[in-house]
Amino acid sequence: MHNNVDMGEYVDIKPKKLKKFIKKLSRNNKHLTIVKGGNHNELVKYDFWKRPFPIPFKHQVVNKHIVKDLMKLLVEENICTKEEFDSGIK
Repeated sequence: MHNNVDMGEYVDIKPKKLKKFIKKLSRNNKHLTIVKGGNHNELVKYDFWKRPFPIPFKHQVVNKHIVKDLMKLLVEENICTKEEFDSGIK
C-alpha cells in the first residue's frame, strides 16, 4: 500500500511528543490505550488489533521506523489520518 513512502519524511522523535499525541488520540477513541509493557516499553493497545504495538518511550528517541509503522497502523484503522499524525508529532 504505502511501500514507496520515503523514510526521509520520518525522523527519530522525542518519546514525550509521540506519547502526548497518542494520549490525545486515546481521549477520542475508547478502544485505544497505552499500558505498561516491559522494561523499557509501553504498549499501544487497540481493541481490534491482534497484538499491541510496543514503543520504547524510556529511550532518548523513538526510531523513525517505529514511528512509520505506528502511523501505518493508526491510518489503516481510521484512528487518524496521515496528515493528523504528521501534524501531531511535529
